[in-house]
Amino acid sequence: MQIHVVQSGQTLSTIAEQYGITPERIIIDNELPNPDNLVIGQSLGIRVPETVHTIVEGDSLFSIAQQYGVDPAQILRNNPRIAENEILTPGEQVVITFEGEEPIDDVILNGYAYPFINRSVLRKTLSFLTYQSLFTYGFTPQGDLIPIEDTELIALGKEFGVASIMMLAPMNAEGSFDTQIAHDMFVNQEGQNTLINNIISTMQEKGYAGLDIDFEFIRPEDRQNFIDFIANVQSRLKPLGLLTLVALAPKTSGEMTGLLYEAHDYPAIGAIADYVLLMTYEWGYTLRHAGYR
Repeated sequence: MQIHVVQSGQTLSTIAEQYGITPERIIIDNELPNPDNLVIGQSLGIRVPETVHTIVEGDSLFSIAQQYGVDPAQILRNNPRIAENEILTPGEQVVITFEGEEPIDDVILNGYAYPFINRSVLRKTLSFLTYQSLFTYGFTPQGDLIPIEDTELIALGKEFGVASIMMLAPMNAEGSFDTQIAHDMFVNQEGQNTLINNIISTMQEKGYAGLDIDFEFIRPEDRQNFIDFIANVQSRLKPLGLLTLVALAPKTSGEMTGLLYEAHDYPAIGAIADYVLLMTYEWGYTLRHAGYR
């Protein structure tokens, strides 16, 4: 991909002509809401098609992928409109590869999704993902799960070959992370075992591939309790072939103080979990550290 910076007097048509592509290609790749109103200094991603297929009657996503020896997800990534509306129109051109771009292979990508996510946005995104983490299940002190409407999202993920990750967080009635709810579960072994049993039952019933433990704002004195909780969960999930992921606050050192950081022990948790998700976006909207957005 090349980056083009809009200059005075340039239009979408003149920029497209400069690179030998169509204006529509620039609109699609940059999701331009107002393509006729470019701003001087605006940056545009320029992708030049290398291999292009013209759709004929009877073509399908899988037949085209097979014809060119590529993954169907690659075609969806290169042509988001197909992912969005699932329609192949004879005569329409589909980009198979772009100049200078290598296929995405050994990269694991995860994205968060709320149950109310715009389905069009989700469809255009899924072809880039390995996992989608669905936010979020809560729980009661007794270990009962507080569910979300996730059936449709899980099914949609399967359509795109994306595994769904169940998220678990100590949320209160107002939808905020609750320190007390987390603590009460840490010290209640009976409730904890009930919770894990319910998690496993739900994951197996709905087809989740793993659990993302998203416990934030934990008391510093619960540091070891949190580690033990993760270990307990992982010991139950691993034999079943289910993943354990943990969302961690972004720390610049092990000595960082504050409720968001102190109970998140990177070495100990990293040794237990299959994956950790480093929430650097916390610096963008929670703490507003410059440069971390």
